[in-house]
Amino acid sequence: MEAVSPATTMSRGEAESLLGSADLLHIGQLADAARRERHGNRGTYVTVFEVRVDSDEPRALEIADGATEVRLIGRPRSLDDAEAAVHAAKAAAGDRALTGFSLVDLVDLTGPSHLTLTDIAARLASAGLESVAEVPVDALVDPVRAVADLLEGGLAAWRAVVHRAPFEARLDLIQRVNDIQSATGALKAFAPLPRTDDREAPATGFDDVRTVAAARLMCGAIEHVQVDWPLYGPKLAQVALTYGADDIDGVSAADTLGLGWRRAPREDVERNIRAAGQEPALRSGRFTIK
Repeated sequence: MEAVSPATTMSRGEAESLLGSADLLHIGQLADAARRERHGNRGTYVTVFEVRVDSDEPRALEIADGATEVRLIGRPRSLDDAEAAVHAAKAAAGDRALTGFSLVDLVDLTGPSHLTLTDIAARLASAGLESVAEVPVDALVDPVRAVADLLEGGLAAWRAVVHRAPFEARLDLIQRVNDIQSATGALKAFAPLPRTDDREAPATGFDDVRTVAAARLMCGAIEHVQVDWPLYGPKLAQVALTYGADDIDGVSAADTLGLGWRRAPREDVERNIRAAGQEPALRSGRFTIK
């Protein structure tokens, strides 16, 4: 296959041909060149304070000082519960970005609430939510329409994710993310690695780095390609940064292990970013550099 300029967004067919190659080094070089053209020598990360909405924990929150994003996680029991969780988190979050919920869970609330997705988005935005936490492109029947409905209600959709996908389905999902961005322009980041591995056909490390490279090379209209720190850990995160990823998501806002500053998550992340040849930069939940 002919070399592709980093400035050129690969087509679905070109990416399929490239990823079928056994030359993993060439794949990485192309993806890394595309990343460097867009982001230079910088690798970003975000520190997240998570708040569960599917438990009976007290609503009085103490946000860790190091958090640059507050994220509501879990499936809300009702729209009223979701709205109450947003109000409580917003009061504690201050000027930090407040994100929350899976778009799938908000779609599921349309039935019990007898409201449209746009109406639900408007209520949560009014309560203080800025963006859904994730747009799972493999789990939505019509992701383009769902994202458009969110935007109409005043709620952003910054981050696309994949919940589960065998390797052979990943290029199709990357194309689906491109379709969302082409139609809405909403996405700021894409985390292409599945959050749950397929038990019947678990992915290999080679599959994962090729997936990251394909996301970078195909998704020219999306600023950031992410890897999730708690899900994939430092080793794959570091390699992903050399195969086109430029952002690490989900870094804990606090030293939850009690190991002190030398082993706190932020120091670990920055060390791994530097080991991948990039200069670490902490960002806000709104994707601006702190």
